[in-house]
Amino acid sequence: MSPRDASQAEPMRTDHQTAAHNRWLAAEIQDALDDPRPSLTLEEAMAAMEAEIDAVERVSAIDRAPAQEPVASRAPRWQ
Repeated sequence: MSPRDASQAEPMRTDHQTAAHNRWLAAEIQDALDDPRPSLTLEEAMAAMEAEIDAVERVSAIDRAPAQEPVASRAPRWQ
């Protein structure tokens, strides 16, 4: 490969990767738009994420020594 070809190879690779990512993202967005399930409000989505995080924290607390009790915070993480 000539130095000129080598200097153009990386931008072309980046362009191809960008195009592939854009096609993937467009498909993901279209799938979300076509999803027949009802939409969630921000509050519903954040409450679901809070519950998921709390569940993971409970499981990880089991793995810790008894002296390291988790401190429960009731403040929302997302505000």
